[in-house]
Amino acid sequence: AAGLSTGLDHLKELDISHVHLLPSYDFFTVDEIRLDKPQYNWGYDPLNYNTPEGSYSTNPYDGSNRIKEFKRLIQGFHQNGLRVVMDVVYNHTMFSSNSNFNQLVPGYYYRQKADGSFSDATACGNETASERAMMRKFILESVIYWVKEYHVDGFRFDLAPVLGRTRQGFDAHAAFFSAIAQDPVLARALLIAEPWDVGEGGYQVGNF
Repeated sequence: AAGLSTGLDHLKELDISHVHLLPSYDFFTVDEIRLDKPQYNWGYDPLNYNTPEGSYSTNPYDGSNRIKEFKRLIQGFHQNGLRVVMDVVYNHTMFSSNSNFNQLVPGYYYRQKADGSFSDATACGNETASERAMMRKFILESVIYWVKEYHVDGFRFDLAPVLGRTRQGFDAHAAFFSAIAQDPVLARALLIAEPWDVGEGGYQVGNF
């Protein structure tokens, strides 16, 4: 009514090049079947990494609907000259012992202490074991999937040093992200790494 631009028109008039989406994969704490109830979460509680979040769709009951709408979202940005960076949180999951990963192969996909408890450099209850081959493979293939299937242009990796953590220290992060950057599908993708963790382990700004 006041003649001001809103939505996509406002983003365009800002003369920006990229839009950063908060996590858009399926996360836990927003109940997709109770969209009449006020709910909010940033999305840092991953459930299914390779599925678009249903609460952002007009009909979460239809799996194909959330896929089509998310693809149209990316397409709309591209048609207006904007590239899309997706926030990804591969360093932990919402659940630990009852997670999809741990039910698949108990004790493999997460770092655990000698007493069997979950290591927690994320301050979210667990941390994924990216030093293990199948976890690294999953992350790489997941990122490639979002690029090839949805045409996402880049990624912001949450608490990136956790992905390079090993029992011996934090010396694996360079090799981990080099493998991602060298993949031919990801050659043009923008990769952003948040350079610290927040839980036990004490990784500080400037070490990544």
